Amino acid sequence: MHAFQEAKAIEQEIIGWRRTIHQHPEVGQALPHTAALVRSKLEEWGIEYREVIPNAFLAYIGKKGGRSILMRADMDALPMEEQTGLPFSSQCPGAMHSCGHDTHTAMLLGAAKLLKQHESELNGLAILMFQPDEEGLTGARDMIAAGALEDPTPDRAIAIHIAADRLKTGQLCIKSGTCMASSDGFRIRLHGKGGHGASPQNSISPIFAAVKLIEAFTDIARYEIDPQQPSVVNICAIHSGTTYNIIPNDCEIMGTIRMFDEPRREALLQRLQDAMHQVAALYRCTAEWYIGQSAPSTKSDEAFSRQLRDTLARDLPELDVLPLSTEKGMGSEDFSFVTQKVPSAMLSLGSTSPEGQSYPMHHPKVVFDEGSFVYGTAAYVQIALSYLNNWDISDK
Repeated sequence: MHAFQEAKAIEQEIIGWRRTIHQHPEVGQALPHTAALVRSKLEEWGIEYREVIPNAFLAYIGKKGGRSILMRADMDALPMEEQTGLPFSSQCPGAMHSCGHDTHTAMLLGAAKLLKQHESELNGLAILMFQPDEEGLTGARDMIAAGALEDPTPDRAIAIHIAADRLKTGQLCIKSGTCMASSDGFRIRLHGKGGHGASPQNSISPIFAAVKLIEAFTDIARYEIDPQQPSVVNICAIHSGTTYNIIPNDCEIMGTIRMFDEPRREALLQRLQDAMHQVAALYRCTAEWYIGQSAPSTKSDEAFSRQLRDTLARDLPELDVLPLSTEKGMGSEDFSFVTQKVPSAMLSLGSTSPEGQSYPMHHPKVVFDEGSFVYGTAAYVQIALSYLNNWDISDK
C-alpha cells in the first residue's frame, strides 16, 4: 500500500473526526463523548478492541503471535477557555483541546481504518492505544496497571505529538535518548496558629514560614543540584489568609519538580521533604507533604529511534524526516510510563499555524494546520507496515 496516498484519500474524514472531538473537549479520565466516537469507529470497521479501563481502549489489527508495535494517542483536553474563534470551537465551557490531543486521536483513527483495510498484509500485530488523562499523568499509568502492556507485550512503542510552534507542516522529528523530564507536582500544607495581625507574638504565622521554605527550596535547587544536570524546582501557587489583619492558621504551597535522572530525582524529593520539616520546625509550624501528578522521564530508545528515522526517510518520502534530535524538554509526558517498560520512540509532527495565529501549545488561541493531519496518519500506518513487514528481524 502507499500510506500517504491512502491517508490523503480519507483526509476529510480525519479532519471531520478531529473537529467533532475539538467541539466536545473532555478533561481527565471522564471522556464519554470522545470514547463513544472511538468505540463507534472501531466497531464500524470491525476492529477487535478491549476497554482496559473506563474510556480507554486497546485496538488490535493484524496477526497475533509475531512481533508487535504499540501506537499511542491521547484523548483528553485541558481545563481552559478557548479563544481561537474557530467555527468548530469548544462547546464545553472551561475545556479546550489546546495541546492537540484531538488531532492525535483523529490521526490514529485514520491509521486504524487504513490498517484494517490491509490487515491481511501485516506480518504481525499493530496495537492502537487510545488513552485518557495524559495531562493529569494518570491515563497511561492506570492502563498499564490494568494490563495494557500484557498479552501481548508489545516489542516496540511509539507516540506522535503535534507541534504548532517548532516544526513546519510535513516535518517529523524523532527524539533520541532521554528527551522529556520527569514531573512531580507537590503540595505542602503548613500549620501555624492564627491570631490578630496586630499581635504577631501571640500567633505562629504559616505565611512567614512559607516564605522561608520557598527560599530554602530555591537555595537547594541552586546550590545542591549539579548545574550540568537540567532541573526545575518551581513554586507555582501559594494560598493563605482572607484579609489584611488576620494571621491565618494554614498556608498551602504548590509547585513542580522536573528532572531527567531518576536516582537524582528520588534524592531531591527526599531532600526537599527533609528541608520542609526542618524549616517548619524552626518557625514553630508543622508541615505535611503531598505528591500529586507524577511521572518518570521519557526515554526514546536510541537504537530504535535511529532505525525508525532511517526507515521512515526511505519508506515515506512525502514526509520531511529531520535528523534525530537529542534535545531535552522540561515538559513531561505520561507516555513515559510506556517507555520505562518497552523500547519506544517519541515523535514530533509539525503543524504550521495560520499567519497571525501562531501560539504555543496550551495557549487559548493555539491553532493547528489541518493539512498536517494526513502526515500523522501516514506516519502511523507506515511505521506499522515497515516494522511488522520489513524490519530486520535481528532488531526485534
